[in-house]
Amino acid sequence: MRATGIARYRTTLSLAALVLGAAGFIAWDQRRATTDELEARRQNVFRAFHRERVDRIVIAHSSGTYSLERDRDAWFVVSNGHRRPADTLEAERLLSEIEGAESVRSLGDLDTASRQRFGLDRPRASVTVHEGREVTARFSLGGNVEQEDAVYVLASAAVGGRDESARALVLPRSFAQPFDRAAVEFRDRKIAEVDLDRVDRIAFTVNNATRVLERRGPVWSMTAPPVGRASRSAVEAVTSELRDFRATRVLADDADEAALARYGLASPAVRIELHRASGAEPVTVRVGGACPGHDDEYTAVREGTGTVVCVGRTFADGFRAAPETFRDDHVLSARTDEVSEVRVTGAGDGGADLVIRRDNTTWRAEHSPWPVDVEAIEAWLTALHDLSTAARLDGDVRAAQGLLPPRRTISVSRTGVEGVERIHVGALDATGLSVSRDDEAAVMRFAPSAAETLQVEAIRFRPRTVLDERDEQLTALVIDAGTLHEEVSRVNGVMRLSRPVEIAADPALLTDLAHNLATLTADRWVSTTVQPAFGLAAPRARLVARFEGTPSSDGDGGVDAGGRVRGYTVLLGASAPGGGVYATIEGRPGVFVAPRALFDLATTPHVDRGALRLVREAVTRLTLTRGGPTPSRVVLLREGERWRTESGATADAAQIDGILNALAGSTAVRVFGYGPPPPEARLATPALVIEAAGDGDAGQQVLRIVVGDRFGSGEGAGFYARRDGLDATLSLPESLVETLQQYRP
Repeated sequence: MRATGIARYRTTLSLAALVLGAAGFIAWDQRRATTDELEARRQNVFRAFHRERVDRIVIAHSSGTYSLERDRDAWFVVSNGHRRPADTLEAERLLSEIEGAESVRSLGDLDTASRQRFGLDRPRASVTVHEGREVTARFSLGGNVEQEDAVYVLASAAVGGRDESARALVLPRSFAQPFDRAAVEFRDRKIAEVDLDRVDRIAFTVNNATRVLERRGPVWSMTAPPVGRASRSAVEAVTSELRDFRATRVLADDADEAALARYGLASPAVRIELHRASGAEPVTVRVGGACPGHDDEYTAVREGTGTVVCVGRTFADGFRAAPETFRDDHVLSARTDEVSEVRVTGAGDGGADLVIRRDNTTWRAEHSPWPVDVEAIEAWLTALHDLSTAARLDGDVRAAQGLLPPRRTISVSRTGVEGVERIHVGALDATGLSVSRDDEAAVMRFAPSAAETLQVEAIRFRPRTVLDERDEQLTALVIDAGTLHEEVSRVNGVMRLSRPVEIAADPALLTDLAHNLATLTADRWVSTTVQPAFGLAAPRARLVARFEGTPSSDGDGGVDAGGRVRGYTVLLGASAPGGGVYATIEGRPGVFVAPRALFDLATTPHVDRGALRLVREAVTRLTLTRGGPTPSRVVLLREGERWRTESGATADAAQIDGILNALAGSTAVRVFGYGPPPPEARLATPALVIEAAGDGDAGQQVLRIVVGDRFGSGEGAGFYARRDGLDATLSLPESLVETLQQYRP
């Protein structure tokens, strides 16, 4: 029976024995370096060392004995009976130095005299590394090697277990430096765990003057002295370093009042209290004088710790700033990329609130007849954020300025931040616009032009495309702009003027104008209604355009909208703040800001800039009559390939070809308009008259150009010029006229 029972459990017992054996092997293996590991580490001083197993480093230093101890993933400094957090990076640095230690050379066994000479009889520091109960590295640091960047080291426990005989080595000086330090230098440099999102009050005293910053919802205000809403950049200057509130170095632990006084911390220059919304005890920090040996740092201590540290000057200097520098003159603190929702009272359909919410990378609107254009909302938010003024009215005059209640309120919410910013918009008159923020009594004054940004309507955020046509489908255009009245039509694919003169229109100008008009895109939408300030009751320019052909879209408001013939009347009014001009399309709701380029192109005479050119191949007679104090006249005649003067003298054909080429390729520097020339042109006493005669399809043709006075300077210089039969004043380049005036056959 007994034999049978043993046999029955033989397999189970065998497996159990194997498991126990394997466990024992693993435990033994984890505690001792393998032969392969030792071979691989033959060049290392400490071949049995395993950094992941180290749990204690004992350092006997000239400043005192202390240890670094690991507890899971954290390190602690144990000194004088106190256990304090250590800087993990510094502890890991020690392990790295031990792990990678390679000797420059070995000195073997040393006699007593040699130990004294190498500073190993009284070492600067002696280090013992523990992996549980086993010592896997032990060494002492001696003196520096003369004329070498190296240090003498006495090392043992190279292969673990019992210490073998100590060996004298020379190691790089960089190996010794991390160990030759006092315990305080391994201390964790974090001064405090500060969650700024939970801090709602910062009270600080600078040279006995108290200042207080308080957070109300998403914004900070300076309440003492009563500055009002605080500038976000000024607040960030004093809070940015608090998020990772760390010292540059630790000077002392357990500092008493005498020690604090030595460091300038008994009566500190700056004292800071960070109050948390939870009601927890505030974090209080004193900042004293210059850090010993580091003039770019200040001494500091967190009250209740006795640990004296050094902090960067930028931390304290932010608190030292004058109270006035904290004042925020911007209407909005939130940055564009932070905004999650905007609510504008009464700006939606039927007087409802307009609500615009961010939806990932797009925006959506409530109580608006239009979808939201991403660029439009973000451009407006940026303009709102940038809007600032230093002008404020004395006292609480909100009621008198239409702010109790306000004409309109803009409420802005930030992603992940409780509360909203409120901008209250008040009365607008010829002198300016009144605005207040949140529940502040202060009234800010802005120029009247700020109303475009602050008195915002739903139309502001509609898509910015106004017209969506094809350039080549523009068949007719009527322009009325002040004294400029033009009619242009497309004839056989070419745009020609029929009013006030009949001539080809300038191809470059008309191409640009047609494109700007066909693809008209608003810089921004402004209002659903026309207001006097827009200058549209008496517009500076009126463009009536006709497009024919298959439309590129369904059209919107043109004659026969969406059909083969589409007409639009564009009105261009006053200049808008920031560039562009106010504009509207007759028959459509809404005022927008059109690009300045459209206005400039539309209000420039469109006569062909090449209207003064001649056809060089057809010229058989060229006459140059010069005016001025010494008038002269030159007549050149062509006979075959030969040119001669009127008197029969041979003229230089190459020189005349150069003149004809310049006249054939000339482009007007400027066009001064239609009708009589301006008086300053002085065309009644011309500086030069150019007459070119030749045979054409209709017989003898004569081109006569009268050149007047000079205008402009530099690249914009030229001469006034007119062509017979064309009621318009153009110009010729300065260089061309001077060449003709100086020509002598």
